Amino acid sequence: MQTTLLRYHVIIHKEGNQYIADVPTLGISDYGRTISLAKEHVKGAILCHIEGLQETKTPIPPPDKDDVYIGSAEVSFPGTIRFAY
Repeated sequence: MQTTLLRYHVIIHKEGNQYIADVPTLGISDYGRTISLAKEHVKGAILCHIEGLQETKTPIPPPDKDDVYIGSAEVSFPGTIRFAY
């Protein structure tokens, strides 16, 4: 049986006691108590989603390219800030 390797970007953030793994290209997410579990769970969600798209004959979004860097930046802001929420 032929297999195809699909690689999608996953963004993980902590929310309460869980880690949320978002796959922006597919519009899906999953979670886990640890980063490792969130990654494992989202792989299952990706497979399930792709299978569903195939069954309904819906076009599958192409895999993400590797030319992306996602990081964070810290800045010091003088004074007090009132956040939106």
